[in-house]
Amino acid sequence: MRFAVLIVIAAAACGPVPKHAPPCNADLNPGDLVITEIFADSADGADAGKEWFEVYNNTSDPVELEGLVITSSRPDGSSPEAHVMRELVVAPGQYLTLGNSAQNDVQEYVDYGYGDDLGSLYNTGGGMIALQCGDTMVDSAQYDDVVPGHSREFTDAQAPDATLNDDLANWCEDDETEFANNAYGTPGTDNAGQPVVVGACDDNGMMRQTEAPAIGDVVITEIMPNPNAVSATVGQWFEVEALNDVDLNGVGLDRANDSEPPEVLMSGDCIHMAANSFAVFARSADSTANGGLDTLATFSFSLAPASNPDVQLVYGNVVLDQVTWTSAPSGASLQLDPSKTDPASNDDPSNFCPGTQIYDTIGGISDLGTPGAMNDPCSNTPPAGECDDNGMMRPIVSPAMGQLVISEMLPNAAGTGTDPTQEWFELANTGSTAFDLNELGYQGNAQAISVLHADDCKSVPAGGFALFAHSTDPTVNGGLPPVDATFTFALSTKLSVYNGTTLLDTVTLVTPQPKDGVSRQVKPTELTTTDNDDPANFCDAVPAQQYGSAANYGTPKAANVCM
Repeated sequence: MRFAVLIVIAAAACGPVPKHAPPCNADLNPGDLVITEIFADSADGADAGKEWFEVYNNTSDPVELEGLVITSSRPDGSSPEAHVMRELVVAPGQYLTLGNSAQNDVQEYVDYGYGDDLGSLYNTGGGMIALQCGDTMVDSAQYDDVVPGHSREFTDAQAPDATLNDDLANWCEDDETEFANNAYGTPGTDNAGQPVVVGACDDNGMMRQTEAPAIGDVVITEIMPNPNAVSATVGQWFEVEALNDVDLNGVGLDRANDSEPPEVLMSGDCIHMAANSFAVFARSADSTANGGLDTLATFSFSLAPASNPDVQLVYGNVVLDQVTWTSAPSGASLQLDPSKTDPASNDDPSNFCPGTQIYDTIGGISDLGTPGAMNDPCSNTPPAGECDDNGMMRPIVSPAMGQLVISEMLPNAAGTGTDPTQEWFELANTGSTAFDLNELGYQGNAQAISVLHADDCKSVPAGGFALFAHSTDPTVNGGLPPVDATFTFALSTKLSVYNGTTLLDTVTLVTPQPKDGVSRQVKPTELTTTDNDDPANFCDAVPAQQYGSAANYGTPKAANVCM
């Protein structure tokens, strides 16, 4: 059957052979030469002088190749282009690399240049290369699935064979050996890869059936959407735990809420996870850039989309596990409580809590989480939308419009270099009922909105005040009374407070600002979200209102007194 097919190919290849080409006098039989590797497309698309293919001498004797006809065509033999080889001897058991440049201009990894006689090797739709000596078709090999910058190579699990290389399933993409900048392959040497065989994998040199995953075998246990120490493009990651022994070959990493296909884990080697082990998937595999992560594989999609954030594991059409979240802290992972490690419990966002252990610090900025290790318990973590009120979970009470008023602020602390530690601002509850600070957002100038995430209910009673400062330590913050929450931005031109995307109140700081150590207070008679828009309704604190250990004046967390 093979010989009959080759006769057809040989006839198709005769067209472009030059009339006065030297004859092929070598005593070659089918299979004496084997096509073993094809590099059809460079990464930059400039293929001139960069395409090549490899031939193996499968005999025990040197072979003179003068007159051998090389044909490049479509897989069915159509559109053939031919080259007749010049005098050249290939040693027994040796590889020969032939490239598309003149002999005096070949790359260092190319042994023989055939110029432009074969035209361009096909990048799409597949192609075929054939070797013919006189009336004998010595070998032909088809190729397809060309990836720019990567060769297609015959499997290294099998000695070069002119029959086995007819099967595209015995070819694979080289993505491990870089022979030139951004170019992968093994020109002139043994091949380095094995094709992925569906349902089987290489377990330390032994082929075996994969342990295909089922629902309940792997669970997503931790997500890092918003790293601080490194950028999201390299520092985002998520973690999975294997509840049973399983292979991840063929498992897809995906987002349900996008239009992109899953990113499938493909390898000839077994991607094995033992029961109770962890694996980390990240945007980057470079531990020097990704926050020191030890990754199993990478993904390209973002874990911090504008809406509907999620991540899932799929196997074929089966969703093995999926996790969704509505918000995520900055600089801390979302960890699944270890007592909730199953694909049903991690559907509930209330079973996740922020990571607390430092795993990476760069320039004084730390990221928190336990990538690749057991999570810390989420003790008394309230469900989403609730907070812990002295051991009792209850819904968070948000302020009504007009109930929360920005009432006082210290933009310039007394002394040199004290602003980053001693600035503060105050919020007043002008309503008749209490509200909670939980999940309120606050923003300085045009910076990103900070959101107050807290398990315990941070309640502000009717007529009461809440104090925000750079530090909760009175020896650092200038001796302030108990601080309710902290902020990091500088008080300079504008201060705003939000409930979700709803603006509750905003104040524009006066220019020029008051002198060092003097707070700006809203007059008690003008304490509304509209009256505090007018700088005339503010007054400066006076020395009689000095507080704490520093030379700062004001009434933090107390009623204003404009004198």
